This record gives sequence, structure tokens and C-alpha cells, in this order.
Amino acid sequence: MLTLLTAPSSYADSNNSRLVSVDGNATEILLNLGLEEHIVAADLTSQPLLSQPVENLGYHRTLSAEGLLQLHPDLVIGSNHMGPAPAIAALKKAHIPVLELDSPTTLQQLETNITLLASRLHAESAAQELIEQLQTRQAALLEKQPTHKPTVVFLLDIGERGLSQAGTDTTGDALIKLLGGKNISQFSGYKSISVEALLAVNPDIILVGSRSDSLDSANKLVKRQPLLQHSQAAKNNQIVSVNAATLIAGLSLGALAEAERLADKLY
Repeated sequence: MLTLLTAPSSYADSNNSRLVSVDGNATEILLNLGLEEHIVAADLTSQPLLSQPVENLGYHRTLSAEGLLQLHPDLVIGSNHMGPAPAIAALKKAHIPVLELDSPTTLQQLETNITLLASRLHAESAAQELIEQLQTRQAALLEKQPTHKPTVVFLLDIGERGLSQAGTDTTGDALIKLLGGKNISQFSGYKSISVEALLAVNPDIILVGSRSDSLDSANKLVKRQPLLQHSQAAKNNQIVSVNAATLIAGLSLGALAEAERLADKLY
């Protein structure tokens, strides 16, 4: 578990006392740097992370320039997926500082984001402590990994629309790598897959996430698709639910915690 840090004593004197976060990953970093009290508004995915209510700015891809400008923020923090482009351009034209972080797919990229954000907010000391915690947890996670890489598929269960498997360049793929597995899906992005096709490749581990963020998604899928009971993963009790909400903003602090939970369950 990460230790939430208290706000740096010098931060109150900085010029960044009104923060807007429109990325769940960035919000998690701010919380763990002890800066929650300075967040005045956040996007939809950040809202469940906050202990106090702030203005909800909706989906990070459909931001309102007018709504953001009315907040008079000192800094707007988001990812390379924030938008639309005209809204971001309007902020910059109004001389509102905007920090766009890459959506990380590795823990090294996550550390880079922590460093960049902390440098902008004069919270370097807190960031160093946070990074040291991450490195310790990453080392512990590596020790849990099996010697032989299991084959793994990450499925997003989208109900009547079927199953979508995570290929490369996805957070699902990043999660598989964190667990020391080999992703059987060697294509970019997400692609639909049938149960029959899944049985043909027969991975050692099947990870199942759903839009409802339920930790019962694996059981629900097997009940709906009983053919999965014949899979190698089912025989080894390795069809496991994933909290997909932790993966929305890339490889986040929450995604690392989910990887730790899964490693304890799988290995």
C-alpha cells in the first residue's frame, strides 16, 4: 500500500494553489504527494478517488473551455488524451498553464510523470519518497513472478457486444507484463474475440474486466459462456476478475495495486 503524504510545507507559498486534474492517473499522483486540498475540480474518473467533493468536469475527452476558464486555475493537469483540441487551445490562449502527461504503459513512465508533476509543483521531496515506494513494490512484485512465463489474455467483457481482448499498446498488456506473463494477443489495441477462438489458443491465465468494475466479472462470464469451463485456465482456477477501473488512465498507482492483488491470487 502507498503511504499518503502530507502537503509540502512550502507548497502553500507557490503559485499553484488552484489545481484542476482531468486525468485519474494524475489525480492519484497528486493525492499521494499530499496535494488533494489544492484540487478545485476534476474529471469523471478522478471523482471516486477524492475524499472531498469538487466540481465534476465530466469526461476528459469532452472538456468545456468555458467551464475550465471560470475556475481560474493556476494549472490544468491532464494526459495526452485530454480534449477536444479547441478547448485546450483556448486555455493556452488565455495563458492558463496546461501540463499534458503521457499515459504510462510502464512503471518507468509512471515515475517520469511523478517527477514531472512534482517538479512543476515544487514537491520534489515527496515525489522521491513516492518513487522509492514504487521501486520497492516493483521489486516485491518481480519476486512473486513464476520462472516460466504463463500465457495470458486480458478480456474486457462488454456484455451483449461480446468480448474484447487487449493487444499491445494497451493497459491490459501492461498489466500482463507486470504480472510476468506473455500476452497471447500480438496486435495493437483491442479486438473482439469469440469463446471458440479463445479456447483454440487456450491461455494459462484469463483476466476478465468489465465496464461495471465488478470483481465478480469472471464468474459472470463463465456462467454466460459455460464452454470456458473446458479451458486450461478454468481447470487451474486461473480465470480471474480484474478491477478495470484501475486501468482507465494507463498504468497508474491503482493499476500497480491491482497487479499486486492479482499476483497474490495467481501465484
